[in-house]
Amino acid sequence: MTHEERVELARELTGALLRRHGTDAIVAVGVHGSVARGDDGEESDLDLAVITARPEVEVPDRFLRHRGVVVGLGAVAADAYLEEAGHIGPAWPLAADQYVNHLALHDPGEFFHRLRHVHEAAVEQSPPEAFRAAAGYDLVQLLSWEAKAREAELAGDLAVASLAVREAAVLAALVVGLHTRTAYRNLAHAVRATAGAAGAGPGFPVAYRRLLDPTVEPAGQVLALGRALAALLELAEREGIPFQADDLDAFL
Repeated sequence: MTHEERVELARELTGALLRRHGTDAIVAVGVHGSVARGDDGEESDLDLAVITARPEVEVPDRFLRHRGVVVGLGAVAADAYLEEAGHIGPAWPLAADQYVNHLALHDPGEFFHRLRHVHEAAVEQSPPEAFRAAAGYDLVQLLSWEAKAREAELAGDLAVASLAVREAAVLAALVVGLHTRTAYRNLAHAVRATAGAAGAGPGFPVAYRRLLDPTVEPAGQVLALGRALAALLELAEREGIPFQADDLDAFL
């Protein structure tokens, strides 16, 4: 399916949604992701955001294949989406693109313009502590997945070890993205950008590229993950990224 065909399909789906629910219930409908940016390819998904006037408006989320393309339909109340866009959380590097890149198909009140403004203001005005706290959350998850990878590799469970390495690779990209305030277009962009992130610490890019290398055996990938994690822990200590508690009061 071509870019134009995806956009036309999105317009047809928008019309069907408006006929079903009415313009009073639906504030806006827009495409996000690669189609909104105009860099979609033959196998790209079509992702739509349906903005509802109230949480009780029942527009179900859908993820189905149609006319040979995977269509993702996500519904969210307008106030909730604006609140989400104004928050710097652990998934920010991968979530940010949806707040700034939209192809509006129905937007009489310019909701997507307001969404972008809210998000960009949050990025500009949020203190460094907000980004560090989010990075610390991801780093703790990374610690957990690295331990799972080592345990699985030692037990000879190479499938689980490989899965854990890949989960950890995504978390590492999130940590780096939050530290550098880098918003990724998608997961592929996140991995490529992180593999070249020299600022993540000495030896990090080499270790990160090795843990993703499909020609490297699982044991080597797990070892590379450990080295990449060590570099990120050094970064966290140096930059004040919180990832461990000195006493129980931190949990209260």
